[in-house]
Amino acid sequence: MRNERVKSAATAASGASISRRAKGNNMRIPVLLYHSMNISGNDYPSNDHVALHSDLRYVTARGYRILPLHQIVAAWLESPQRLEGERIVALTCDDGPDFDFRDLEHPTAGRQRSFLNILRDFCAEFPSAQPGLFMTSFVIAAPVARTILDRACMVGKGWMNDDWWTTAVDSGLMGIANHSWDHNHEALRDGKYPDLRRGTFASIDTRELADHQIAKAGELLRRLAPNPDTSLFAYPFGRANRFLRRTYFPAHAERLGIVAAFTDAAQPLTPRADRWAMPRFTCGRDWRSEEGLKVILDDCQRRPHVWMGLEFGAAR
Repeated sequence: MRNERVKSAATAASGASISRRAKGNNMRIPVLLYHSMNISGNDYPSNDHVALHSDLRYVTARGYRILPLHQIVAAWLESPQRLEGERIVALTCDDGPDFDFRDLEHPTAGRQRSFLNILRDFCAEFPSAQPGLFMTSFVIAAPVARTILDRACMVGKGWMNDDWWTTAVDSGLMGIANHSWDHNHEALRDGKYPDLRRGTFASIDTRELADHQIAKAGELLRRLAPNPDTSLFAYPFGRANRFLRRTYFPAHAERLGIVAAFTDAAQPLTPRADRWAMPRFTCGRDWRSEEGLKVILDDCQRRPHVWMGLEFGAAR
């Protein structure tokens, strides 16, 4: 039954581009966030790979088009009205472990199909269902940091590499975006900033520290994997601090080559969203089942609540 609904949606699909004519008076776009290291079992709530496989079919059966995040952002910056009435979803993933790209043998859950290969499998099964199918992988840039984090946060098998970035970009299904130099992770120590408070991005509150984390990462990504998604940034730990959101990005966006930054605030993207604190829904936290995703999609189809001219929940 699900596959028939997916095929029916494919027949009705009008293509991957964003309409230049508004279709309604509502714009509420869910940007979905997955983590390919979120594997503690092999069912939907315990495994983001299982969830992604299911969600591709569910959002397609619901009549949503999946489009590249950079394309949605470009349309939003040009004119949010272009996105009104569109049933659109964007897919993202964070941190950049090899599970994004490679099928790997998890030590307890067994062989895992990579995010990229899950996208490829969907295209093979439903060739015309999602012509704009795409996922943005926000990666940690620093090679040394990735080596340390692989040992500290994974299983020390060398599963945080950059050798797949260009191949992922060349696939046309995945982009490589900026998730900072080293995530300011608590497992790391930096001799240059020995007193820096780790385990939060709130402490990245000067231009020097921000350039170290954001500009330095951007330079490496543009050199190793040039692609449109290098213009996007996702905050480590999901939260934007006031300095980055109000001062650093507005003043240095052109120099950085960054056009928008994303948090993990559980809200849809709306015309009133903050360019430097755009929201995303997180798999495993904001939804843990198809029914949970249904709640998010249903909410995004409702007209926004308005009081005194302001949308409730809009990022300010």
